[in-house]
Amino acid sequence: MNRSRPLDTWGGLLICWVLAIWARLRAVTGGPPLPPLQATTPPGDTPIPVPKRVLAIKFYGLGNIAMLLPVLQDLRDGLPEGAEIDFLTLEGNRSLLEISGLTTNVLTARLNSPFEFLSGVLSALRFARSRRYDVVVDFEQFIKISAIFAYLSRTPERIGFNTDGQNRAWLYTTRVVYTDSEHMSGIFRRLLRPLGIRPSRRQVSMALGDEDERAIDEILAQGGVDGSSFPIIGVHAGSGPNFYRVPLKRWPLENFVELCDALCDRYGAKLVLTGQGEEEKEIVDEVRQRMRGETIDTCDLLTVRQLLALMNRCHLVVANDTSVVHLAALMRTPCVAFFGPTAPIHYGPNNPEDLVFYRDLYCSPCLTNYNLKISRCVDPVCIRGIGVEEVLAGIDREYLGESAPQRASLRAGVS
Repeated sequence: MNRSRPLDTWGGLLICWVLAIWARLRAVTGGPPLPPLQATTPPGDTPIPVPKRVLAIKFYGLGNIAMLLPVLQDLRDGLPEGAEIDFLTLEGNRSLLEISGLTTNVLTARLNSPFEFLSGVLSALRFARSRRYDVVVDFEQFIKISAIFAYLSRTPERIGFNTDGQNRAWLYTTRVVYTDSEHMSGIFRRLLRPLGIRPSRRQVSMALGDEDERAIDEILAQGGVDGSSFPIIGVHAGSGPNFYRVPLKRWPLENFVELCDALCDRYGAKLVLTGQGEEEKEIVDEVRQRMRGETIDTCDLLTVRQLLALMNRCHLVVANDTSVVHLAALMRTPCVAFFGPTAPIHYGPNNPEDLVFYRDLYCSPCLTNYNLKISRCVDPVCIRGIGVEEVLAGIDREYLGESAPQRASLRAGVS
């Protein structure tokens, strides 16, 4: 991602300019009309025809895909019967989309190298052109490759965000103002408005297989956890790959150790640690080595389906600002989440049962879609300043204390 970002920022900007000039020349010589340069697109007198074949685009972030699923549900509910929705994304997001059952085809590219990514995008472009989509809905907030893809797909109607300062909206036929005024799922929904689609608020049904549930039951049983165990708590102490000088989005590891020991001591909690990749494996190993109590290590052992099944088996999830927060939200599992450089109003868990810790300092948030999520902070006091005792007090008050309002529902809610 570090290498692809400058390529997209500067190389993508050049390509966007070239294609925008070409599109303008076509428009003045009888080609498809375009809105004025830089302008957003107010509703016109002629509505966009109801599409029968749609391509949605969102490359980055399993958590973003999880937040998008309710929006895709709205799109599916708002289209006529038999309409098709294809989705272009990274390969790692494929299974989550397939589990949802909301897409017809999932087109993917891999991010192992710029060459492999470009090769995958070109292959997807050939397929997209053959599909002859009526509409492209580009859910990317700032990257330029998605806007370029939308234009080159030869789709007549292209809807995307006009994000301030990103110089990528020239290639859309309908430009929607990007605004940081609500949760990201609500911001994504803005892109459906030009199609006349309103929220259906129908919950996404995640089609987990019996084999996924059995795999989790076996892992838990090996750790001494059965149907009578309470509480089972998922813990995600990592935050994915770190692209900065310091891990901005991670609550300190020593805090996780202290919190985990306290959860075991006070409530007899059964802790299941999750993670993926070499960096998070080191974090999980260190947490387990420094703890007094026992934990179950699932790092690098779970597919996305099995991770969802684990979220469904847990009574509670404790996590940094990662995709795990949003996967837990999909399964309606309450989550205790730590936020600092990103704001929970935009990226927090979106269920009323969740508990979010965020200090909202005057320097926060420093990672936004306006600055390409680039921060030069070297002292993330925003997330380091969240204390273990205040987290424990919140968990006791909301979930696990004898008088906690959610204690009974947590016990009853896990099959």
